[in-house]
Amino acid sequence: MTSHRSSSTLLAATCIACCAMSASAFSTASLGSLPLKSSAISASSRLSLSSSAVPRRAHAGGLTRVRMQEEGITPVQRLTACLPYVLPLADGFEWGRYVFEQVPIMALPFVPLFPIMGILNLPFVSFGIFIFLFSFVARNPEIPRFVRFNTLQAIYIDIALIFPQLFKSLMGATGGLPAEIGIPLTNFVFYCMAGSVSYCIIKNAIGETPNELPLISESVDSQMPF
Repeated sequence: MTSHRSSSTLLAATCIACCAMSASAFSTASLGSLPLKSSAISASSRLSLSSSAVPRRAHAGGLTRVRMQEEGITPVQRLTACLPYVLPLADGFEWGRYVFEQVPIMALPFVPLFPIMGILNLPFVSFGIFIFLFSFVARNPEIPRFVRFNTLQAIYIDIALIFPQLFKSLMGATGGLPAEIGIPLTNFVFYCMAGSVSYCIIKNAIGETPNELPLISESVDSQMPF
């Protein structure tokens, strides 16, 4: 992972976080379906009263519509929903180097991703992909929610990989820790990434929304009330 890759990915994550906070702050759909924080209540009592008065039947109706959408998921949508997870797989490959040394056969599923890894290492390529997926796919209501949900979730998984990457860049290959500690932690990051992506792809294959990832799925749901 080159310095260009880390800087452009961090810049993309910052832009996406700003866009997400702006969208959640000014979207009437999100205000109608999400609980407001105490600071927002004190700033605008009228808005808090109107949002608290939303009938529960509207929320139940939204859940019903989501279930109906899941029942009509086509094979093309299932395949399309899996494609964004190439990003975290490509970025998380380096965290499995110790696993691959012990079990080389586990690297075989990543071989088709090698050309993509080379493209993502180019300056500002990952930044452009992040902005495109977030702005024109995840936030586009004309695209099925199933595809948009998976796109945003793949972005969040990829963003989560930035934090151990920054720690490693500052502290060294094993985070400045002894190998007895650094190697297991490196493997842990890889297993978390691979397990999360595998869960999402399996759920997509059977036509179900992979919305049970701790923290990440909740964040995606809060940014996508429709």
